[in-house]
Amino acid sequence: MGKAAQKFATSVTGKCGGLTGSNEDGDRVAIDPITITTLITTILPMLVQWFQSCREKRRQQDQTPQQQLAAAHADAKTREKNVAALQTRILQECKRGAAAERKRARQTGIPADIGRFAIDYDSAGRLADKIHSEAATMPAKDAAALCAECGIT
Repeated sequence: MGKAAQKFATSVTGKCGGLTGSNEDGDRVAIDPITITTLITTILPMLVQWFQSCREKRRQQDQTPQQQLAAAHADAKTREKNVAALQTRILQECKRGAAAERKRARQTGIPADIGRFAIDYDSAGRLADKIHSEAATMPAKDAAALCAECGIT
């Protein structure tokens, strides 16, 4: 993960507060900051897609990707749609991660650590909201660095 992506993930993680989930036994578990950072890096391609989808509009309106996302953030309907899509993606990535961890455990014989993928619906929504907010309000210099790391010009 590049320096700008790490900075973005750390910033979002610091603003999320306590996220929770449930383990296989149904007990509530806390999600640690490293897990949140890992989730953000796995869903970062979704942000890249948002930036890329804005590229054509940006060419017509002469706006940066971050300005486009900030405009989407200001529009409540678009923001709600983006956050819901991001929340769904977070939950999907957690499900994939837990399945991969179980498969790895079967292959190696080492017990599966699926607790790090046990995020609940509300926590995924809060994380999605913070990711969207941070991407929309981050300094232009940081947004440009993040876009450059993702291959967007």
